[in-house]
Amino acid sequence: MNLRTLTIPLLLSAGLMAASVISVAKEKFYIPVVSKGFMLEFWQTVKAGSDTAARELNVKTSFVGPSDETQIAQQVQLVENILTQKPDGLLLAALDSNALLPSVERAHAQKVPVVTFDSSVNSDIPVSFVATDNKAAGAMAADAVEGLLGSKGKVAVVAHNAGTMTAADRVDGFTKQMKRKYPAINVLSPLYSEGDPQRAMNQTMDIIRANPDLSAVYATNEASTLGVASAVDSLGLAGKIKVVGFDSSDALVSFLKKGVIQGLVVQDAFQIGYVAMKTLYNALTGHDVKKVIDVLAVLVTGDNINKEEIQKIIRPSG
Repeated sequence: MNLRTLTIPLLLSAGLMAASVISVAKEKFYIPVVSKGFMLEFWQTVKAGSDTAARELNVKTSFVGPSDETQIAQQVQLVENILTQKPDGLLLAALDSNALLPSVERAHAQKVPVVTFDSSVNSDIPVSFVATDNKAAGAMAADAVEGLLGSKGKVAVVAHNAGTMTAADRVDGFTKQMKRKYPAINVLSPLYSEGDPQRAMNQTMDIIRANPDLSAVYATNEASTLGVASAVDSLGLAGKIKVVGFDSSDALVSFLKKGVIQGLVVQDAFQIGYVAMKTLYNALTGHDVKKVIDVLAVLVTGDNINKEEIQKIIRPSG
């Protein structure tokens, strides 16, 4: 065998080794995502955003969540299971800001940086929190309700999970804005549907029966809004009782176009997932990241729903 024939396999071997090294480098980081759920369109859009960012960054990822948004213990177990896999980082939307804290502390002890999105935990441990400013979004919903009612009326609040930061902030932002700017509007004490559309529907029907003078209902997430709209529609009260809710789905858009819903405060779910993944990657690669990143929400109405900039938010994949 001459030198030339010996060199070829050596070069081929070196090339394969280089390709292998590049491949390993591309998959250097494993960043799993633990969501609050996976059934709602909101979470599917968040997943699309985080998956897109992971592909761009050559990051390995996964996306899991409990069977529904009441299963706090199940979410804790999902996080614990993932930590045994020794991920490089963790993206987490906490179902309960206190119940998930021990898991975040365990991740910190294992030197696994955490970025929270949508809902955080009661701790400074997460390196960043990527979400809509939910108090500001709640205030936006209050302004929308007042714009529909004028300066007086009675408004019910159907929220999702009492233990989540999102529900707490959206209710707080709404009620404080009403009290500060529109004190003549009577806001009833919030009810919590646990993110269950059927429960939200039943609660709304009970509220309407108990309050024949009800003017509007404010709902704080996709599932709650769907339940509220279904109740108003089934009772034949579309347009008579105004509905302002949160998030977007095909069903909610349909209710908006029918006039059952008058306004939707819509988060850019794709960007929440996308920015969260990129933020954690930046932290892992030694870049400074902001402690809080606000992904702005918009108010979607029958007047603006067909605008291109709105369509990009409610249907990011086209």
